[in-house]
Amino acid sequence: MQNKNNQKNKLPIFILGCQRSGTSLLRRIFDSHTNIACPPESGFIVQLAGVYENERSIQCLESMGFTKQQVLDEMRSFTTHFFYDYAARKGKNRWADKTPHYVNHAETIDNMFGGKVLYIGIVRHGLDVACSLCDYEWGILKPYMADGIDKPIAAVRFWRDQNLKLVEFKKKAEGRFHLIKYEDLTTIPETVLRKAFRYIDEPWEDSVLDFNNHQHDAGFEDPKITKLSKIESNSGNYKKWSAELQEKLFLEAQDVFEHYGYKI
Repeated sequence: MQNKNNQKNKLPIFILGCQRSGTSLLRRIFDSHTNIACPPESGFIVQLAGVYENERSIQCLESMGFTKQQVLDEMRSFTTHFFYDYAARKGKNRWADKTPHYVNHAETIDNMFGGKVLYIGIVRHGLDVACSLCDYEWGILKPYMADGIDKPIAAVRFWRDQNLKLVEFKKKAEGRFHLIKYEDLTTIPETVLRKAFRYIDEPWEDSVLDFNNHQHDAGFEDPKITKLSKIESNSGNYKKWSAELQEKLFLEAQDVFEHYGYKI
């Protein structure tokens, strides 16, 4: 079992991306590496970040004599306790996390770790993401479906908002953010993943390509990922929609589509 102190020489890794963009696939790939423990979604940092992001909470803590930096320090200590322990129990010397909701709190997470953290971002064609989101009844689309907005429109607007946050945070992370396109990951996986592991300073291991031959803990993630035996392409599903609907959806998020080089 690895010593927790030995882990602290390795920067933690956060996988960031919109829901249905391949974050679960990346999580299992990273968790397959002999040095990296990447559990199912941790989730709890959403609530933890809420303390720091709530002005009233900070004012109350400051009135008790705690500075913002002290709050961040305690948040980091609380967070790393669980991740270091998890990695140690797996006999690994580094931890990573993938929780799509953390896109909404990336700046707080970065402040919490004082910039000593790396990010792997993943983006997928917005129409494929919207198509996939429409197959689920998740609460994440409810705010976008007010006033009778159709689900595909709501889904592509959600994709736009989440990926705009990714674009802006990538600028702030200043070279600590490595972006992967889902389409490249699923068509030329070894080329893409070699670059990713080189970026995080980990040796290449062929076995990460056979991610589901490894044991992974169960938890919150895409349930379909357990049925994959290998990395395979899953793009263009949106083409079942009419050309008129595709064009309408594209125009809803044209700026982000063009930023990432996506077309229809």
